[in-house]
Amino acid sequence: EPFLLASTVNAILGQRVVRKICDHCRISFDPPPEVLENMQQVLGNLKPSSHLKLYKGQGCQQCNKVGYLGRIGVFEVLVVSDKIAKEILERGTAQELETTSRSEGMITMKQDGYLKVLEGITTLEEVLRVAQD
Repeated sequence: EPFLLASTVNAILGQRVVRKICDHCRISFDPPPEVLENMQQVLGNLKPSSHLKLYKGQGCQQCNKVGYLGRIGVFEVLVVSDKIAKEILERGTAQELETTSRSEGMITMKQDGYLKVLEGITTLEEVLRVAQD
């Protein structure tokens, strides 16, 4: 029942695991303009700088010529605020809950993945593989 959810749930966590770029063979490259536009659209005001370089692994002995070594999580946390609890009680749709939570500052899984791409931790392809809308 909605009243049970609204009163007992504090937060909801979603996670996926992506492969990390191998530190031994990581190289940078300039992404195509359409990729940058998509990243800017998804990140909105979270984008750290105007000139971006992305990274990829070219393959080496350490990563067995794959370009990836290790894994890391991408996350999405929905904190059940008073506003969210009210929407749950009113049987709001998933879209309404997502809109409200994003307006309250929730970072989506795709946004978290894109931030990890900009930090050079993983690749855009990995994020799109696991966190496509």
